[in-house]
Amino acid sequence: MQDYKVSNEKVTKLLNEWYQEMRAQQILKATQLKKEIDTQINALAEQDQNLLLYYSLLDFRYKLLTDDFGIGKDSFDRIEELNTPSDQMLNYYYHFFKAIHSTVLTNFSEAKEHYTKAEEMLNHIPDILERAEFYYRFSTFNYQTYQPLVAIKYADKAKEIFAKHKGYDINVASCENVYGLACVDLKQYELAEESFNSSINILNKMDEKKLILRVRSNLGWLYASQNLSTLAIRHLSEVTHNIPNHFKALFSEAEENYKLGNNEQAKELITRGLDISHKINNVEYLHRFRILQKLNENVPATDLEVVVKEGLSYFEKENLLECMQEYTEKLASKYYEENNTVKASEYYYRSVNVKKQYFEKGALK
Repeated sequence: MQDYKVSNEKVTKLLNEWYQEMRAQQILKATQLKKEIDTQINALAEQDQNLLLYYSLLDFRYKLLTDDFGIGKDSFDRIEELNTPSDQMLNYYYHFFKAIHSTVLTNFSEAKEHYTKAEEMLNHIPDILERAEFYYRFSTFNYQTYQPLVAIKYADKAKEIFAKHKGYDINVASCENVYGLACVDLKQYELAEESFNSSINILNKMDEKKLILRVRSNLGWLYASQNLSTLAIRHLSEVTHNIPNHFKALFSEAEENYKLGNNEQAKELITRGLDISHKINNVEYLHRFRILQKLNENVPATDLEVVVKEGLSYFEKENLLECMQEYTEKLASKYYEENNTVKASEYYYRSVNVKKQYFEKGALK
């Protein structure tokens, strides 16, 4: 029994170290620790359900660190099969990681519920770096749900803490990246470019090539937002070449090729993006790719309306007002091109109303 207790404590210590390295985004060290833990965990986990749950939660966190574009609907199944955690720290990790998982799958309403529960528990956790990690993840959630001002607020809070601790430079760069994304949403393009370049400068010093590509994908989106399609494609194509499952970069690259009339190139990128979105069950991007596919095929407005309405149903459920505004406006424009002024007016009116709701939502924040 004493041997089991000693072994248990040793593995728990290793698990704690593993999480700390993952939180600091140290992939090499995290991978080395995972290999060491995997040789010891199975026999001990059979005797300790809390240990098994802790390992399973951190294993999900490792997948998030090393292959976040590979996270799918089933990525949390192993955790869900285990008993609900009674330990306060494990309960916090469960809700925090479940919130992240739901965000990746674009189940934003569910994500918000789990973030709320995790935040309540965070008040009882003394680790200041864990607070910073929560703030950073919550900032990305708010960016993805089109609340850029809230995203900036939490990215700043996270960055302030990370910047005071040695070994968290990548986290600071990540905060700069989210800040840049939020600035793009706010059409503060110069500030966005400054933040992206600041992030790249930090990552360059650490030779983090893959992370630099991720920021470059956002630079591509920045240029796309300003209709600088050729410049955007230059950045995005390098990203999709080196990270083939980067579905967001694939979407942006496809959209910019569509704008330039490069329909065959757009078609190929859309097909790849749809396949990836299906595999990981990313509902938001399934709708986005389907709508872009119909636009690229130049189908009649009535055919476009079918896929837009399917998308709007999802966007409304998840309260993604900016998406609703964007696609009602695109559909209105298509009807206008076909001289169907009645339908064009209907969707332009809906677009204006959604935009009004979007601004009111921002004001309430």
